Amino acid sequence: MSLQELIDAFTLEGINRANAVVNFKDTAAQSSPDDTFDPKALWLNAEHIRGLAVEDLSQRLVPVVREAGINIAPEKMLQITPLIRERIRLLREVLTAADFFFAEQLPPYDPAELIPQKGDAAMAKRVLENAREVLCGVEFKHDPLDQALRAAAQELGVKAGQMFQPIRVAVCGRKNAPPLFETLEVLGKQITLKRVEEATQKLA
Repeated sequence: MSLQELIDAFTLEGINRANAVVNFKDTAAQSSPDDTFDPKALWLNAEHIRGLAVEDLSQRLVPVVREAGINIAPEKMLQITPLIRERIRLLREVLTAADFFFAEQLPPYDPAELIPQKGDAAMAKRVLENAREVLCGVEFKHDPLDQALRAAAQELGVKAGQMFQPIRVAVCGRKNAPPLFETLEVLGKQITLKRVEEATQKLA
């Protein structure tokens, strides 16, 4: 069909005059956003969040975090925001997506999560012990962290992923977390070393 034929076939009578609608579910007895909101509403809100400038989104997240009893500094929230922007659909999800950034002490987690794919507890322990030694002497910036930990993996004879997973779980308490080097940079050396040491003891 040609463009002119398409234009000729178009009529105003064929347009649906009803407004676009996003349906919200009954909130009674609902426990999560997936239970409360229509999937289209969550998707639309997530797209809006991703479209916000980091500075704007960070300013919106600060009061959400503070209302949960966490005294977050705006400067710290600004560091965290780009790491979780793709991981939240609602502002309040910052409390779960970034919880390990706020916690002084990680909640209990299964030590088995520290074991890398195709590895064992001995490998995880060796990786964490080596990582702590390496991290003590490296600048906590993305590129130095990347280079130092990849070099350490090569020296240990393990794959990069086998090196990174135990560290990620040690500092975040779970496998599903933002990019490792950016996360370490925001957490800082003192917290990172403390959590790596605690994770090593779990494997002792």
